[in-house]
Amino acid sequence: MHTDRSNRDRNGEETEVDEEYRVEDLQDSTKSSWKIMYRFRSFRNYYSRQNSIGERIHSHGCIIHPENRWYVAWTHFIVIWAVYSSFFTPLEFAFFRGLPQKLFLLDIEGQLTFLVDIFICFFVGYRDPHSYCMVYNRNLIAIRYLKSRFFVDLLGCLPWDAIYKASGRKELVRYMLWIRLSRALRVTEFFEKLEKDIRLNYLFTRIINLFVVELYCTHTAACVFYYLATTLPPSKEGYTWIGSLRMGDYSYANFREIDLWTRYVTSLYFAIVTMATVGYGEIHAVNVREMIFVMTYVSFDMILGAYLLGNMTALIVKGSKTERYRDKMAELIKYMNRNKLGKNISKQVKGHVRLQYESSHTDVAALQDLPLAIRAKISNKL
Repeated sequence: MHTDRSNRDRNGEETEVDEEYRVEDLQDSTKSSWKIMYRFRSFRNYYSRQNSIGERIHSHGCIIHPENRWYVAWTHFIVIWAVYSSFFTPLEFAFFRGLPQKLFLLDIEGQLTFLVDIFICFFVGYRDPHSYCMVYNRNLIAIRYLKSRFFVDLLGCLPWDAIYKASGRKELVRYMLWIRLSRALRVTEFFEKLEKDIRLNYLFTRIINLFVVELYCTHTAACVFYYLATTLPPSKEGYTWIGSLRMGDYSYANFREIDLWTRYVTSLYFAIVTMATVGYGEIHAVNVREMIFVMTYVSFDMILGAYLLGNMTALIVKGSKTERYRDKMAELIKYMNRNKLGKNISKQVKGHVRLQYESSHTDVAALQDLPLAIRAKISNKL
C-alpha cells in the first residue's frame, strides 16, 4: 500500500510537473506568436507608409518610376532609335557625300527624339547604388543625371552637319559625330535586361548579342576603310584599296560614281575578311595610312575574337552569374505557380531575388574570409 501510494504521489507530481511545463510552453509560444504578429504588423505599417509617401511623390512631384509601363515602352522606343543612330553614325561619317537626303531627314527626327528623352530623364527616379532604395527627390535626380551623361547626350543631339558646313567644312568638326556612339550603351543595357528575362532562351539571347557585337565592329571598320579612301586628293584616289581594286573585269577606278550599296558591301567584305584574317589577296592596303589602320584593326580583332570565343565557351559550361540567377528564378516561379501563391507574393519574391542578384557584392559570403572580430565590428556598424 505504501509503495502504491508513493508511486501515485510520484506519478501525480510528474503529471503536475508536466502540466506546469506544458502551460509555460503554451504561454511562451503564445508570446512568441504575438511578437511575430506585432513585428509583421509594424513591418506592414512601415511599408504602407513608404508606399503612400511614394504615391504622394509620384502625384505631386511628377516623378516617373523606372518600372512604369509607359516609361518602359518609351525606353524600348528609344532603343530602336539608339540602334539606328549607332549604325548610321559611322555610315554618315564615311559616306557623307553620297548618302540620300531621306536618311538625313530621318536622322534629324532621331535627334529630336533624343532631345525629348533628355528632358524626360530629369523626372525619372532611380535606385540608390548603396542603399538600393528608390530615390524620388527631383534635385538628386537632376544632379545625378547632370553628373553622368547629360552633356554627352546633349552634344550628340547637336546638328553637326550644319556646324560642319558653317565652319568652312573643317574635317575635324565632323569627328564630333562619334559622340553619338555613346547611345550604343542603351542597346547594351537592353541586352542585359533581355538576358535576365527568363521568358527568353538565354543561349539564343547571348548568341544574338555576340552577333550584334561582331556585326557592329565590322560595320564600323568598313566605314573607316571607305573614309580613308575618300580623304585623299582626287588625283591620289587611285592609290587606295578601293581605287586600285579590280574584281574580274570590273574596275573601281571611279568608285565615287558607283552606287552606295555596292561601295558599302565592298567595304564590309574587306572588313570581314580582314577581321577573320583569311584575306584572299584581291583586296589589300595600298598606302601607309591603310596599312597602319589594318594593323590596328587586326590587333583589335585578336581581343574581339578572344572575347567571342570566351563567351561561347561560358555558354557551353553554363557557369555565369546571370544564368544561375535565371535558373533560380525559374524554379521559384514554378513553385509559386504550382502552389498558387498569388501575384502579390510572387512579385515580392521576384523583387527580392532580383535585388539579391544586383547586390550580390554585399552578401555574407564576401565577408567569410575575414576574422570574426572584424565581422563583428561590421555587423555592429550595419
